[in-house]
Amino acid sequence: MDQNNGLLFNERRPSRDREVVADIERTLQGEPIAMREYSAKLFEGMDNVQVTDDFQGCENVFLEADDLANLDFNTLVVYRWDKVYPADVTLSYDLKSLKLDDVSVIKGYSHDEIVKEVYTR
Repeated sequence: MDQNNGLLFNERRPSRDREVVADIERTLQGEPIAMREYSAKLFEGMDNVQVTDDFQGCENVFLEADDLANLDFNTLVVYRWDKVYPADVTLSYDLKSLKLDDVSVIKGYSHDEIVKEVYTR
């Protein structure tokens, strides 16, 4: 997500950084992660990726442009780019309704800094 909560531009992700994928892989420690086919390309080579359009019952889910309002979750991790992109899809979920538990900075490959925000309900 960019600094203005932008998610997609012309139906594609505005940016990608392999350090985000590496951080997710470290965090999961082999636990399965569900995602749509579009996102699975970012995680090629990971054995724990489950491609699906139905996230019911999934413990870990990677989303790029889905509406969070219909998902039941306890923890939300947001990776925020240090830029603003000309997004045409933005996050509609109000993050202020969640508790911000942790903020850290990842040294990105294509971005100087990527902020990792961890929210809970």
